Amino acid sequence: MLIRVLLFVMAFSPLSLLAAEPLVKVPNLPSNSELELYEDSEGLFTLKVLEFYKSAVVLETQIKLSGAEPVLNVEAPTFEELEDMEVKTIKKFHKTAQSLESQVQGLPDSERQILLENINELESRLRDTVAVYTIEAGKLRNEMLDLMLSRLQEIEETNKDNIDLVIQQNYLNCRDYNSWLSVAGISKLFFFNGNDVLTNDPGLGAAINLNIGDIVGFSKAFQVRYEYLAPRFFTEYKSLSDMGIIPREQWNTNVNSLSAGGKVDIGKNDNIVHGFEFYLGYFWADGKIYNRSDSRMNWDGALFSVDYFIAAPSCRMPLELFAGLSVYNSFSRSLIFHTAVGGYEVNDLGRTHLSVNLGLRYHIWRTPF
Repeated sequence: MLIRVLLFVMAFSPLSLLAAEPLVKVPNLPSNSELELYEDSEGLFTLKVLEFYKSAVVLETQIKLSGAEPVLNVEAPTFEELEDMEVKTIKKFHKTAQSLESQVQGLPDSERQILLENINELESRLRDTVAVYTIEAGKLRNEMLDLMLSRLQEIEETNKDNIDLVIQQNYLNCRDYNSWLSVAGISKLFFFNGNDVLTNDPGLGAAINLNIGDIVGFSKAFQVRYEYLAPRFFTEYKSLSDMGIIPREQWNTNVNSLSAGGKVDIGKNDNIVHGFEFYLGYFWADGKIYNRSDSRMNWDGALFSVDYFIAAPSCRMPLELFAGLSVYNSFSRSLIFHTAVGGYEVNDLGRTHLSVNLGLRYHIWRTPF
């Protein structure tokens, strides 16, 4: 109680008590966005709570010296409240100060003289004590301010380092991120051993990769991939070129595959991430010569592919370059191109074929979890 009276006497002269207004004006409550900033800084939070607490103490003292009973008892903030740094604590002390301010504004004018007499009596009795207390309080306040400024500077430096680290890890460096969804453009070229009828130019395709490792309980690197290709196959009838027959016809071919596998990193740092991808799955294909209903091709089987990939670890460049080799094999039948050209009705190319590919992948969705 003595400390509250001293604070009251130190902060305000007796003449100010003749006014009809409260001795202090309670500051407005910060906006919601500003309150979030106070939650992030221990020093700023404590200062704001003490600001409202001080106003409440002065107003409570004014009410008691006026001979009235405060509508609320002002209690000092606890260590737990300051440590928890919750917005509701700031709102609590602001509400208390506002309630006492409203009570002061409602005091009858007849109580002012009583208040003035009480103040004058306190001044004469406590003048010497106040002088000593002011000196000691000034020293203590300066020490507290120095400690608080040092703490605020420390917090600022720590937050700056943490912000820089967050930016580095979550916005620039994605080398340890998991790719949940990606799309890729592919160019693929097939090789057929011992064949002089079928040729092909690099065809185009697309692939979609989906990470389902967490869903099925496997490794986080486990993915499923759907791939669609439109190879550029041609049948060439070299022995008929002198007979006026079209020596080269293009096929309209579709190759689909569904496979599962994952990545194995062989190296990653702040500049580059690279490694291999392995996939095993099933493929199916069909085709015919453009504008020729008497031609056909149907084939399916097992697919194994391995790709080497290389990428930058930056989230600003979610691109990945890859190149690889695929093996297409059917355990039950050969790849056969049927045509209506005499001598080339059945073109058996065998059961196993290779392809090489080059592609560019774009990671649509990547997270660190």
